[in-house]
Amino acid sequence: MDLSFKKHPTVKVRMRRREFQRVDVTKPGAAVCCDKGVLWITQPGDNRDYILLPGDKMVVGKRGRVFIEAMRDAALHLA
Repeated sequence: MDLSFKKHPTVKVRMRRREFQRVDVTKPGAAVCCDKGVLWITQPGDNRDYILLPGDKMVVGKRGRVFIEAMRDAALHLA
């Protein structure tokens, strides 16, 4: 499933272990927030990868795509 902040300004997503999501970010400053499980997040052009645990969030610094993989069954919301 591909998600977009433009279409869904705030959305909640449940992911199964090893499930992959692509998120199109149209506004810098948007956040991926981990509610449950463990998430691995990467963004083209950013040399860092991010591991999020429940309560953690990643603020996206630029427009573009963000790739998210659930390392365990997970829940997240985009804000």
